[in-house]
Amino acid sequence: MIVQTIGIFIIALIANMQDFLGSSFIGRPLVTGLFVGLLFGDVTQGLIMGATLELAFLGLMGVGATVPPDEIIGGILATALVLKNGYGVDVALTLVLPIAALGLAIKNILYVVIFPAMTHKADHLIEEGKIKEAANMHLWASFTRIGLMTVVTTVAYVIGSGTVDKILKLIPQAFIDGMNIATNILPAVGFAMLINMTFSKKVAPFFFLGFVCAAYLKLDMIATAMIGAIFAGIMYIIFDAIQKNKGQVMTDGEEQYDDF
Repeated sequence: MIVQTIGIFIIALIANMQDFLGSSFIGRPLVTGLFVGLLFGDVTQGLIMGATLELAFLGLMGVGATVPPDEIIGGILATALVLKNGYGVDVALTLVLPIAALGLAIKNILYVVIFPAMTHKADHLIEEGKIKEAANMHLWASFTRIGLMTVVTTVAYVIGSGTVDKILKLIPQAFIDGMNIATNILPAVGFAMLINMTFSKKVAPFFFLGFVCAAYLKLDMIATAMIGAIFAGIMYIIFDAIQKNKGQVMTDGEEQYDDF
């Protein structure tokens, strides 16, 4: 229990530091699922749960001032609690969104109460001429978020690891069965949400090309990606030739104008 708690603390700490590493996305469930699986000695199930939970958060992105449910605490705790108690992916899906909502509530406290107070503190430091201290305030804000979310994740694991069975007994079996069915359709929903944000006439041919390769030609992802790369190379050659022809035409036109 102590080793697992320390491991959850380290995983949560690294995951919450993802923005310090250039938006590395190491806090995504797909990545944290691997590390949680290593911690509990079941990498396969960790990756399966991480990939499934990743699809659940695929379309949940912060736009403007909106803050989506926290995928870091949700992915880590849902995977850890399920692996510890020997449940399946359907239970992980049942737990992940309530846990992620807890992370969202804590983030809202940070963004509404704590961070504005630190911003006002920075304003006062600037008025006092303490420019360096004011500039460092954003670092203290980042460290506060990282530390608080890491501690909350660890404490929630310690508390929840002994009560998850009681909570699951309160959940109707029909609901868990429904989540199991949702597991099978979740990839389609996740990709549909992603396509809805990125789809355009320019990328539509590539989308349908990939669909034909997967649905009708029964090719795997590597073969489909290779075909896409080949088409991209062909398009690059064609566009490069067009640009060179345009440049040649412009040069010939300038030479004729000079002769005239």
